[in-house]
Amino acid sequence: MTGWDAAGATPAEGTSGGCGPDCEQALGRLFAYVDRELEPGDAEKVREHIEDCRPCLDEMAVETMLKELVKRCCQEQAPDDLRVRIHAQLTTLKVTRTAP
Repeated sequence: MTGWDAAGATPAEGTSGGCGPDCEQALGRLFAYVDRELEPGDAEKVREHIEDCRPCLDEMAVETMLKELVKRCCQEQAPDDLRVRIHAQLTTLKVTRTAP
């Protein structure tokens, strides 16, 4: 039994569950599919389903767009002085001697 047939798959939050059990399976794995975290066999099943199912394809488009939006909006970098202080703390070797 693969993860695709495993019990407990639930549709992505905010979806109606699609048009049947295959939709529930695909939508339950949508985030992992978009993030390329599925095993090859499961990813292939999700891809095949999405190619044939417009509601699931639309849901994937929304999830992909949301992921890209978050990626674009979260590109702030720490100020240089903070980065230098953190790096210094991480590279400082502290030796503590105990009495014999």
